[in-house]
Amino acid sequence: MLKKLIYLSLVLACVSAGLAAQIPGRAVLKTTLIGAEHTTPVLTVPLLAPNHFVALTLRCSGVSMAGNVEVRSAADDSHWTGWQALSDDAHAVQKGGVRQFEMLFLPVTTRLIQVRVVGVKAPVTQTELFFYSPEKLLAADPQPIAAPRGGAACPCPMPAFVSRAGWGGPPAQQPGCTPNYTAVSHLIVHHQAGVANPPFAAVVGAIWQQHVYTNSWCDIGYNWLIAPDGTIYEGRAGGNNVVGAHFCGQNANTMGVCFLGNFQNEQPTAAALSSLSRLLAWKCCDSGINPTATAFHAGSGLTLQNISGHRNGCSTLCPGDNLYARLPGVRTMTDTLYSDPTGCDGLWPPGNDDCTDAFTLFSGNSCQAFAGTTDGATASGLPIPTCSGFTSGTALDVWYRFGALEDHHHVTVAPTGNLPGALDPVIAVYDGSCDALQLLACVDAPGGAGVATTLDLPGLVPGHVYYIRVYDYGDAPATDGRFDICVTHGPAVSTRENGPDAPVFLFPNPATGWVRVRLLPQVLDDAILRVFDAAGRLVLAQEIKKTVTELDLSGKAEGMYLFVVQSASGQFSRRLILRH
Repeated sequence: MLKKLIYLSLVLACVSAGLAAQIPGRAVLKTTLIGAEHTTPVLTVPLLAPNHFVALTLRCSGVSMAGNVEVRSAADDSHWTGWQALSDDAHAVQKGGVRQFEMLFLPVTTRLIQVRVVGVKAPVTQTELFFYSPEKLLAADPQPIAAPRGGAACPCPMPAFVSRAGWGGPPAQQPGCTPNYTAVSHLIVHHQAGVANPPFAAVVGAIWQQHVYTNSWCDIGYNWLIAPDGTIYEGRAGGNNVVGAHFCGQNANTMGVCFLGNFQNEQPTAAALSSLSRLLAWKCCDSGINPTATAFHAGSGLTLQNISGHRNGCSTLCPGDNLYARLPGVRTMTDTLYSDPTGCDGLWPPGNDDCTDAFTLFSGNSCQAFAGTTDGATASGLPIPTCSGFTSGTALDVWYRFGALEDHHHVTVAPTGNLPGALDPVIAVYDGSCDALQLLACVDAPGGAGVATTLDLPGLVPGHVYYIRVYDYGDAPATDGRFDICVTHGPAVSTRENGPDAPVFLFPNPATGWVRVRLLPQVLDDAILRVFDAAGRLVLAQEIKKTVTELDLSGKAEGMYLFVVQSASGQFSRRLILRH
């Protein structure tokens, strides 16, 4: 009889928790799971008018916590999701008999929650549910602000970022907390292990809420966070070299960077990987860190690569298999930027003068251009494909590689050197290994020096690695072999409108901000550029007097734009897609 009364009182406690008064922003429910295979009553989400999403973190305590804890949710009692097993939070301090789980991001319409345990031995499990949703509706993510240049003679400046104030964080750590500082020697890459949908500033705010109010930390644990669109967010307050809370309890001498999203199954975007390399290149220069070397980390007692994943320090899947697999390419790109005396923007021979030194490019849905050059290249000795128009002599070639994400990709090379000695690019793509390369495709587009070239690559094998060879048409090499190169997948956007030989080119396309407009010399005479939006409204007009002009469109709305060049030679147009 006594056991029945206890059971009834616990069930009533669960129900009363589920009927807790709704409040805005942040709330906590406490409930009890009874037995090894038990489901709570239906619990009502105790948030008033959630915005964007409902974030949920669970913490359970009991005699033994071996087994699974699962959650399902609903907007009403008739439409429940399936049961979802929770993953342990590798960043939280897990004490004996206590487990904390990674944050779930549920639809904003979520009103009901149920929790169950499967295979847990403890007869009674105390469960805390921490809810969070942004109180203020953000119309759009804030724009990054350029960081001031420091006094260090570094080729790579600190990239632009969204400050704590920009994403709604407090200006300092919690009251009673004093920032600690360290000499950074290791750069640690993480993933959020959750859904990352815009507005990303709200996702950063949710992580701050979890770290401060659930974990009881002084502040968000990461020093920096990077959204899928490449935007960098300032994390822990205190500035450069402040000690975070992210690396297996051994945070001294580290800087933590977290990708928003879950990369155990998803692929990181090219924009986010590019931002990571630029951020790490700045920090490597700032702290004298060799991006490709290893060093002893005193806190963990481990010898680690200077750019490592969270899993290198303790048992966790973080930063996810797909992001972790990209770290070798991140180290190479970071090293290239860090070592670039011309301003942290490119790669040049001998860094990629041979197939075995091929530089890794990341494919994106839009073109994420990387600067290169054939200047200083030597001949690999590989036979010259017939698409080049010549097969004798030697090709002074440079090399790249990429892993196919889909079965259809495009490789684009856009010369940036000065005419008439600019590159007339030939692109060849190979399958196999460097000691047994097999030509897959090749293109030498018409148009001559300075004309962008794109190689269409259908029928690729996702997950397979392919090699890209870039060189100049003809025996006489370009005197200014600079170019931009990118690999894209998904729908292609043409940069050619008025026929294949039109002398106006845009790169990259789609673009995310800066756009390079290249004119052939014959259209420079009295050339006027006009840009129209999708509604036909004039958004920009200016006289063009150089073969290459760069335009900053980062403040313009996303969508399709028409570029029209009017000159003494006629009128030429190009369409461009702008994405942020």
